[in-house]
Amino acid sequence: MSQESKKVSRDNQILKKHVAAIHIGAKLSLLQRKLVNALLYNAYDQLLTAQNHEISASVLCEMIGFDSKNIGYLKGALKGLMETVVEFDVLEEDGERSWEAMVLLPYAKIKGGTCTYRYERALAEKLYHPDVYSKINLSVLREMNSAHALVLYENCYRFEGIGHTAWWDVDVFRKLMGVDMMSSYKPFKALNRNVIQPAMKEVNKLSNIQVEMETRMKGRSVTGLRFIVRPNRQLSLVGMETEDDITQNPAYQALLAEGISKTLARSWLLEYGEEHIFDKLDLASSQAASGKIKSSKAGFLKAAVEQDYHNEGAAKKKALEAAQERKAAREKLERELEALKTAQRDAETAYRWSTAEIIEEAFQGLSEGEREAVTAEFQLGLSSTIYVNAFRKGGWKDRLTFQDIRKFWEARGLALPSPAEWAQKNGSQEPEALRAQIEEIEKQLKQPVVSV
Repeated sequence: MSQESKKVSRDNQILKKHVAAIHIGAKLSLLQRKLVNALLYNAYDQLLTAQNHEISASVLCEMIGFDSKNIGYLKGALKGLMETVVEFDVLEEDGERSWEAMVLLPYAKIKGGTCTYRYERALAEKLYHPDVYSKINLSVLREMNSAHALVLYENCYRFEGIGHTAWWDVDVFRKLMGVDMMSSYKPFKALNRNVIQPAMKEVNKLSNIQVEMETRMKGRSVTGLRFIVRPNRQLSLVGMETEDDITQNPAYQALLAEGISKTLARSWLLEYGEEHIFDKLDLASSQAASGKIKSSKAGFLKAAVEQDYHNEGAAKKKALEAAQERKAAREKLERELEALKTAQRDAETAYRWSTAEIIEEAFQGLSEGEREAVTAEFQLGLSSTIYVNAFRKGGWKDRLTFQDIRKFWEARGLALPSPAEWAQKNGSQEPEALRAQIEEIEKQLKQPVVSV
């Protein structure tokens, strides 16, 4: 995985959320509402088993579509959640209403780029064991630009399978949208123009559902409303409900198998890369097999990934494999060199014999006296008795004196083909080209052999 900017992909994270948590009556900002969903997604798998939950602050910002690097702003939003008393004013599926209130987030901490937080036990149980679930697509939440659109999406999406929401009293809906204390939205016309229609437009444009409002009248006044909910087929075509590349990654799956949470696995994979993860998984497995892990394997793995424990066994194995690869590459070059030398010898022999046939034909065309004179003249031009004896034995085909033979006859005006011309005419490999290849490989082989 690239180590460039470590961004969360536009994935398809799905959050199962308590219906009551969707009907939050507290006046939360858009960023705070997105934080509520992202923090719950991160903690969900361990809501009842872990007191504290952790997530990379940068990953958290990516999950909610918060591009700013102003961590101070994120801290302020978290503090706002800690100071928020959440009012659960719920309209149940059967039309009955219930009310509860509690602190949304009692504890939060940011240190070393990690955000740590916790829920009260009562809230955690409510979120983990809901009577009714609603799936919230976090990839949609990231795109939302207004709190009203986010609230409308949260409260309509769970009814997609039914096709429409329950009927809401207008006063209840105002409270649901967080505008019940604003007198300017008391008239339904203003509520519809400034809140409902902009929210519907954003939901229909950005989310995986399409909503259409229906109203219930009493005389000339609107007393209730509900929304027709249909899938957004256009966005469904681009795979909003399918798994993303991260969840299909083998390293991600391996981390889940070791008991690492989905969000932490995602964060590690994005931050450290696949090779780093597999290296630490191998280290954790080897340490566990040798009984060297005193705590949990998952705990050791977390420290190994985040603190970059050195895997000596893997390093030695990697070094050995690299050395073996270099040795195998060298042996391959040596085989190639030997094959080229054989080809060169064969090509040189074939060229020499072909040239010698032309020379022999010209030699035999001379008279006996001329042949004796030519032979004596050539031998006188040789530099030592070794060459003379070699020529007497091999004649015009002699390998040792071949270059002298060729120059001698070319000086007498005999047309002889060059090695390149001979190779092209006969479809053979050119001896000089083979020699160049041999020299290149010999140059590579001058590098020292790495012992293993």
